[in-house]
Amino acid sequence: MRVIGVDIGGTKVAAGLVEANSGSPPVLTARARGPVDPTTNKGGTASILEVVDQVWRDAKSHGSTVAAIGVACAGSVDHHSGVLRRASNMAWIDLGIAEALEARYGVPVTVENDVNAAAWGEAIFGDPDRESSSAIPTIAYITIGTGIGTGAVEGGRIVRGRAGGAGELGHLPGLAGAVDPDAGAVVCSCGARGCVEAVASGPAFASAGQSWARDGRAPGLVEASHGDLSRIDASMITRLATAGDTDALQLVAREGRFIAQTIAVAWRAYAPDVIVLGGGVMNAGDVMLSAVQNGLSNLAVSGPSRLRECSSWVLASRLGDDAGVIGAGALVVVRPAS
Repeated sequence: MRVIGVDIGGTKVAAGLVEANSGSPPVLTARARGPVDPTTNKGGTASILEVVDQVWRDAKSHGSTVAAIGVACAGSVDHHSGVLRRASNMAWIDLGIAEALEARYGVPVTVENDVNAAAWGEAIFGDPDRESSSAIPTIAYITIGTGIGTGAVEGGRIVRGRAGGAGELGHLPGLAGAVDPDAGAVVCSCGARGCVEAVASGPAFASAGQSWARDGRAPGLVEASHGDLSRIDASMITRLATAGDTDALQLVAREGRFIAQTIAVAWRAYAPDVIVLGGGVMNAGDVMLSAVQNGLSNLAVSGPSRLRECSSWVLASRLGDDAGVIGAGALVVVRPAS
């Protein structure tokens, strides 16, 4: 089966042809990427169509028949109608994504929140050993990037909640204060205090590194940035940590503890088979994953505990940067239960 997966974020549109055959991992080809116009519904639609057009033409030129299109989009999505109600950092209001794509390409279109789509992609395609006929696992997917979001899959369905807003674990007031009392006082963009997103998102992680460098606590970062502290970002911190820089390792350990608190909530809330971590911050690989797992293990205070055994069920995304596109494709390859 060949479908097009589309991943729409605040700055870009990515798309690809997803080929999924029973019992085999998905193959992603005919990739395309372009900027998104966040200013108007008309401009946003045009920027989406421009990227999907490239994949559609490529697929047709190779004789591929596209069966459907799946779309993952940041923001509040009405998955019944395929309408994006609103999204942070974009001026779009009630953008009819499904209607526009169906009118242009004449195939069924499914639209879902991007983190929910990534969670579905991980549930369907994230385990290469999973047989297509086996039960879809219960998973929670946590993305740590520009923000911190969570999607969950249980019983073959996406857990959306009453109005589609389930899974905003990055916005639990006060949770960050369990790691650092000072973090509990930080005001989040959502208006609450002590949200983990406010202190552990990619930008917040970078900001912590910049602050340590200004205070003389991270000379390695000052050197790596050649004195321009604005250049310090999450990837620079994790790169130095991987190389053994003591201060960078402490910053990564701090980040890991914040993420571990979020995982602990997801673990209790969803009781999943696995929790999968994705997003730009997790691109650092083992150094960050180990910090998260250590942070979670340290929450156990006595005896054998699933927290101590978290390396078997807290995993890095196998879909990586393609989680959005493949997750979008997964929505129409294996449709979630209602």
